[in-house]
Amino acid sequence: MAFIKDLHRDEIRDGWLVTSDIKKVWNRQLEIWQEVDRICRKHGIIYWAGYGTLLGAVRHKGFIPWDEDMDLMLLRSEYDHFCKVLDEELNGELFEIKHKTFVLTKLCHSQTTCLESNYGLENDTPQGLGIDVYALDIAPDGTENSLLAFKAMQEVMAAVTDISQVVEMTHAKKDGYLVMELETLQQIAALPFQERLAELYRYTYALWAQSSEVGYYDMMLAKMLSEPLRERPFRKEWFDETIYLPFETVELPAPKAYDKVLTSCYGDWRTPVPDGENRLGVLHSADIPWREFFRLVDVKKILDDWNRKHNP
Repeated sequence: MAFIKDLHRDEIRDGWLVTSDIKKVWNRQLEIWQEVDRICRKHGIIYWAGYGTLLGAVRHKGFIPWDEDMDLMLLRSEYDHFCKVLDEELNGELFEIKHKTFVLTKLCHSQTTCLESNYGLENDTPQGLGIDVYALDIAPDGTENSLLAFKAMQEVMAAVTDISQVVEMTHAKKDGYLVMELETLQQIAALPFQERLAELYRYTYALWAQSSEVGYYDMMLAKMLSEPLRERPFRKEWFDETIYLPFETVELPAPKAYDKVLTSCYGDWRTPVPDGENRLGVLHSADIPWREFFRLVDVKKILDDWNRKHNP
């Protein structure tokens, strides 16, 4: 099923050239979205278009002309529900999981290729065009309780992945203390991985009510608090109501307070500003399955050549 109009024709959108190749990429991503939407509807999971996808829906009624990917976001409980049913629901012949972590899941189209880096090349990790599904967790909202909860969550995350990171965290040095008892964190770190992960979930849900704001936590679980968050946090109440916005030839769910969400992300989001970011990595194909591509092409050489050229 084609979602993009005039799929095989180049087009000028908002003064920007959109080639048929990019349209084919978009179409593949919409195929993945359709599967995600099917799963979420079946299991009553609430999700929204996020970041550039939400911006595209509001400002362009489709993809941002110079953007190449799709982003979705879910509150923590909905994200966990989605991850639990994903393996049993996903059609592995067409759609695959590139990675599924506590904070981010990337889904790929198996009939495409997208070589972004050397990630996963050694263990046959799917390398197709994909969309990102983000979890939204508590973020500091200006209150002491929320900041303490945020720090506690960061410390537990660090204990789950690498206990040595705990004492290196910026807020431990700057403030002279850890929110959690070091002995407690060490006990968590000593558990088998699945039990450590269970502790992380337990603390995450226990701390949920301590903040009125949420945001996406970086993949670095021991992120230092002295660094800025990747976006300003969102108020939980902005996600109380869902509406549907036109997006190409379909409709995507969006928070009714999308204006506030986008302002939090981008500031003056109404003024288009191409960012020049390459989201399609080193190379891509909307037509060639990544396993076939890897069988026929020396992928490592392509990556090495690209790195030499762009990182001399």
